[in-house]
Amino acid sequence: MSKHIYFHITFWMIIAGINIGFTINFFPLDFIVFSTLFVLLFQSFVFYTNVYLIFPRFFSPSKMTKFIFISLIFVLLVALIQTLADYLVLSKLAPLRTHQNEFRMLLMSFIRIFFWLLFIDIFSTVFKMIDQIRKQAKHTQEITEEKLMTELKLLKAQINPHFLFNALNNIYSLSYMKSDKAPESILQLSQILRYVIEDCEKEKVKLSSEIEYIENYITFQKMKSPEKQSIEFDYSQVNQNIQLAPMMFIPFIENSFKYSNIEENKSNTFIKIKLSSKEDKVSFTIINSIPAKSAYKSGAGTGIKNVKQRLQIIYPTKHTLIINENNNEYKVDLTLETK
Repeated sequence: MSKHIYFHITFWMIIAGINIGFTINFFPLDFIVFSTLFVLLFQSFVFYTNVYLIFPRFFSPSKMTKFIFISLIFVLLVALIQTLADYLVLSKLAPLRTHQNEFRMLLMSFIRIFFWLLFIDIFSTVFKMIDQIRKQAKHTQEITEEKLMTELKLLKAQINPHFLFNALNNIYSLSYMKSDKAPESILQLSQILRYVIEDCEKEKVKLSSEIEYIENYITFQKMKSPEKQSIEFDYSQVNQNIQLAPMMFIPFIENSFKYSNIEENKSNTFIKIKLSSKEDKVSFTIINSIPAKSAYKSGAGTGIKNVKQRLQIIYPTKHTLIINENNNEYKVDLTLETK
């Protein structure tokens, strides 16, 4: 049973209870039951006529005066009809009939009925307004979520070409240098692409898959230079079963390789990567050296901009990203709340 039905049942039980409370000390049970149902008939007519007919047709913030006028006329007419019906039916059946002035009795009865029905009408208007606001909020949320999902799909679609562009550059470099590592790099690339194409289509992946991808990526990058490179990747303090959105860290790692010039094996160049976790929080830190005279590279910043957008969509209030840069180092600290 829906919440709406529970609300209506509860509401009319309360109204019926109030109606019974006015008569329980004066009349027998059979008359109380009949009079309560008789009164509820008019009250429910006012409620649902306003909800399904008057409010949808006439309610508008720009035409509020017209809506109020129509509602008052409607309540007034129903109150007159109920007063007349009350006089012709209930007053004749009442076991304790009074012989006071009938006009005064009708007037007092009309005033009481009018304000009761006016209360019902106002309550139904408030109920309909709240329902309308709720539906509008739900509709707005659905549009927002659809827009975010569309943006997210576009951003994820950018990941593959961006990575593939860098990977092919690496293989080209190895082939150009006629390195024996070229065939191995192609095999390594196939393993990396399998993750990018298959796993990255999922909303979330295990952290272990991200770690494996990063290790493959580092190995792939190392093939570009025969010299030993100062690259550290520490994930000894991480829960690898944690699930998170894929490809959140790799843009920063790509960026570090691009700007550290570590493949050229210049002195004092390094990349340090650390992954750790505590409960459902994952912390990612990467520090890379910056050469004294770092040349600008075309296309720089695409991956970083991409991941910032994805963070805003997937983890809007559940991430912190701090980027610090000085003359010698570039440091990124990213924390994700994955729960």
